[in-house]
Amino acid sequence: MSAIQYHSLQVSDIITSEDVRSYKPRPEMFVEGLKRANLKSSEVLHVGDSIISDVQGARNLGMRVAWMNRINKTRPDHIQPDFIFKSFDELRTIL
Repeated sequence: MSAIQYHSLQVSDIITSEDVRSYKPRPEMFVEGLKRANLKSSEVLHVGDSIISDVQGARNLGMRVAWMNRINKTRPDHIQPDFIFKSFDELRTIL
């Protein structure tokens, strides 16, 4: 909650791994998010900082993905996010 407040993010719901009894990149958390928001995967931009858990997990369900790469981690060739950014301020300017 402190990170959400610090970055002035507006969220309508929060889903945890404990809620779905599964950890990303498994699909359960992504599927539950789509269900709660009543959205299709093609209507979502998933934002995350883990190239495997977030980017690959969301990609597996057909979502577009923005990868927060704060410290210039090397991206594996086989995983391609739609956007790469270093901060939420940068993401806001990209979008």
